[in-house]
Amino acid sequence: MNKKAVKWLYQELPELVAKGVLTPSSAESLKKHYGPLEETSGARRALLIFGVIGVILVGLGVMLILAHNWPQLTKGVRLAIAAGLLAAAQLLAGLALHYKPDSRVWRECTATLQALMLGTAMALVGQTYHLTEDTAMFLRNWLLLSLPLIYLLESDVVAGLYLLGVAAWSSAGRYSPEHQLVWLFLLLAIPYCRRLVQTARYANTTISLLWMANLVFYFCFMTAWGSYFSESAFLIYSLLFTVNFLLGLFWFNSSRERWRMPFQAIGLTGSLALIYLLTFNSSWRYLHWDISGVSLAEGSLILVLSILAAGGSIRLIRQAGWRKLQYSVAPLIIGGAYLLQFYQPGGIAATVLLNCYLLALSISMITAGIRRSSLTRVNTGLLLLALLIAARFFDIDFSFVVRGLVFVILGIAFLVTNLLIVRRKKSEETV
Repeated sequence: MNKKAVKWLYQELPELVAKGVLTPSSAESLKKHYGPLEETSGARRALLIFGVIGVILVGLGVMLILAHNWPQLTKGVRLAIAAGLLAAAQLLAGLALHYKPDSRVWRECTATLQALMLGTAMALVGQTYHLTEDTAMFLRNWLLLSLPLIYLLESDVVAGLYLLGVAAWSSAGRYSPEHQLVWLFLLLAIPYCRRLVQTARYANTTISLLWMANLVFYFCFMTAWGSYFSESAFLIYSLLFTVNFLLGLFWFNSSRERWRMPFQAIGLTGSLALIYLLTFNSSWRYLHWDISGVSLAEGSLILVLSILAAGGSIRLIRQAGWRKLQYSVAPLIIGGAYLLQFYQPGGIAATVLLNCYLLALSISMITAGIRRSSLTRVNTGLLLLALLIAARFFDIDFSFVVRGLVFVILGIAFLVTNLLIVRRKKSEETV
């Protein structure tokens, strides 16, 4: 719902409650669903954004000034500067909590400044006294010290910086057994994200943080588990994307704006990208999959994700029928391709299967988009079809004339289909 509509609704709520149209609990539920009015204020949002940017620039400027004069300072002065910066940031955060507890701008700015000063103080003290600490250990300690700021000051910015820090930490010690602790660090941020979802489900900051958390999860999964996969990586990632997509269908499916449904978007985009990659024979040609070579951890992960995907698919059938099931059967198709690869090495059968599946998906999207007058669905289906045809042209030796004619036909199909849907929408509006 747009900002004016939310403001109007909030103004009408007291009257609706007084007349008995809504109960007080229903009114509170509506407020929790659409978020506080502060979220819909453009001026406050601009002040928040520029305030945080200003704080980050000030923090970086302080670091550069100190770096320029650092060699001339004694150890005592260096320690005093590090402690002073941290104490000043802590004092500002305390004043914000005491005098401006309801001001989100103050909380976000002081929390961001304190997080930056924490890292600065740690780096200055470590450099002054030559403390042996690698990058991974420094990031880990910084994350642990910054985590309380998320909850004490209710800072979305620090939460976002924390998630980025977790991603950086997971990559700093890639494939180290110690860095399986990355999942504990991500779990520590879940209560805050859960509270945001409960209080302001579709607010801009909530959705942005969920986008970041979802992408960071996949990055951490790749760095923490990537070395443990043998030849089953395609199947595992397909299962992950499918579970992600189903989670979005059941949990975040009430907004009309697609960007406010991060789980669906990431799950579906990742699944389609993976399917497209597997339509190339080179993805299968050198894959020698053998079920006996699957490790216990790998097999357990496949089993758990398969159960989640199957359970979600069954629930989807019960709630919406077979309408969206074509997206959640991707792991089943890829699993079938693995079996074909096991019995017929070389990848021809698996490649044909994935090409047929992507072709069916694109046609399904086009027909569904035409039936519902949805330009987004039609154009997505046509784009997938164009990419599939283009990929096969590069695989097979066709003349430039044939390739050119096919792309001209596809371009005309794009234009004609969009024109027909636009005309249908106009005719429906005039009726």
